[in-house]
Amino acid sequence: MKVVFLDIDGVLNDAFTTQALMDDTPKREHLDCLKEILDKTGAKVVLSSTWRLFSDSRNIVKNCLQNIGSDIYDITKELSKGRGAEIAEWISRHSEVESFVILDDDISDMKQFKNNIVKTTFYHGLLPEHIEKAIKILNS
Repeated sequence: MKVVFLDIDGVLNDAFTTQALMDDTPKREHLDCLKEILDKTGAKVVLSSTWRLFSDSRNIVKNCLQNIGSDIYDITKELSKGRGAEIAEWISRHSEVESFVILDDDISDMKQFKNNIVKTTFYHGLLPEHIEKAIKILNS
């Protein structure tokens, strides 16, 4: 199984659309980039964002993903040890993972995953230039 660990703020939201997902109208450009990655790899989405912690936020993400033909496959556990530790814990419980990519704008605690990260920026979010790298990681 291929997995995309998905952050929201700084990936599907950017500095200009920080409230867009709250209004259930994310910037289409970011969703289109994610859709292309998912379509070309068959990857499943694991929500690693803090948005996973609140049912209202999770439902907004779920609706956005369904609009591009996907869904939330799972969420990482809250361990209070940082996102890197939460992703590592999730992977340790899923031996079926053959490849994964982390889409995130804050990778400060993810050094162990340096070959699996596509770093976005809060200012711009997920862009077409990130697509090829994400696909290459997932399909390698």
